[in-house]
Amino acid sequence: MKIIGVTAPSTGSGKTTVSLAITHALENSVSIKVGPDYIDPIVTRASTGHDTYNMDRWIQGRNYRDRIDLLSLNHSYAVVEGVMGFYDSGSTMNVSTEYYFSRLKIPYILVVDVSKLAESAYHMARGFINRRCVGVVINNYFGDRHLSMVQQEFLRHGIRIVGRIPHDAGLAIEERHLGLNVESGKERMKQVAPRVAEHLDMEFIERSAAEYVPRRRVVPPGQSCGPLRIAVAYDDAFSFYYASSLDFLSRHGQVTFFSPIANQSVPDADMIYIGGGYPEMHSDRLEQSAGTKEWILAHHESGRPIIAECGGLMYLMDTIAMNGARHGMVGLFHGVVNWEKKVTIGYTRLRCDRASVMFRKGDTVMGHEYHYSTISTDLDPSLTNVIGKGINGKDGLTDGNAFASYSHFDLQRYGERVIRSALRASKDK
Repeated sequence: MKIIGVTAPSTGSGKTTVSLAITHALENSVSIKVGPDYIDPIVTRASTGHDTYNMDRWIQGRNYRDRIDLLSLNHSYAVVEGVMGFYDSGSTMNVSTEYYFSRLKIPYILVVDVSKLAESAYHMARGFINRRCVGVVINNYFGDRHLSMVQQEFLRHGIRIVGRIPHDAGLAIEERHLGLNVESGKERMKQVAPRVAEHLDMEFIERSAAEYVPRRRVVPPGQSCGPLRIAVAYDDAFSFYYASSLDFLSRHGQVTFFSPIANQSVPDADMIYIGGGYPEMHSDRLEQSAGTKEWILAHHESGRPIIAECGGLMYLMDTIAMNGARHGMVGLFHGVVNWEKKVTIGYTRLRCDRASVMFRKGDTVMGHEYHYSTISTDLDPSLTNVIGKGINGKDGLTDGNAFASYSHFDLQRYGERVIRSALRASKDK
């Protein structure tokens, strides 16, 4: 497998659009996203038809390369999209794009938004160009004269231009919160990706990709090797999952997707997993889906495990309060979700004060949170935030074999305990 990276001086420069275009143009390619991003991978999957995998050593631990090693068995190319700006980390651990590209020896393309720049574009960009940079993409230029002013400095300093993308509203993707708009993005990128690729020197980009060498001999995992039936919520309200988590679950049983919005259930499931998303945007329909809520509560009463993250946590509470209205949710955990305009986002490190279906007492675990809500509850969470906000500095509500948190976790790293619980419950059915 060959590998190529895409980065930019700052977020909002167009690196996601360029990454998608390259992935679309390269045959048998896979997309890899640096950092804990859920939204862009959903759009990528809609455009390419393949899962996008995250690479994040904070969340995945020292084995963050394992998934890439496996992907190298079945793909000809990997396109790695960086996070934020090239050097941005914002963490006590270096999780910048530059770190990964350097450690994995990934050649990269720098995307430069020149909409408010001319000759200065080169002088701003040169701090992001090192020996692994194979060239730049000039993005968002206004007309031939503007392009000429921008590119002359790059060419004069020997920097190859591998793409020139004009300002075109038809190539723009509406953003929502910190990522691409999920609803419009999925459909638009199917049309936009091939159009953007026409502005790129794909022959040169293909030649510039480097051969990726796995760290050790890679043995492909087998198909489902377990008897479990695992129900995963997936619809417009719940769609934020790490692909590696879903792969992990698939290795332990049959994953069946269900839609809480559509009032669906999986009555014989051994485990329920409800990820993040936008439940607040669909609170009316979720409130009306009585069948799904009754099934979840019955599943919980039977002692079978339930794991919920962020949006899933919100859904399992009593109520979501937003814009003066209150909507009844599942009620597995007592408390009220209050919608806020201010975002809470960042990596989390948590100490486990009390054992749960997910973690042992004394464990230190690493995750990520991204939410526009707070929770009012008298319950005592099982985790304490060393880093992060959670529920007033704590996280991880537990009740029997149910666990719900604001933090997202990679089940590839932390899921073995809940699988063992699901297997025990399955034998007791």
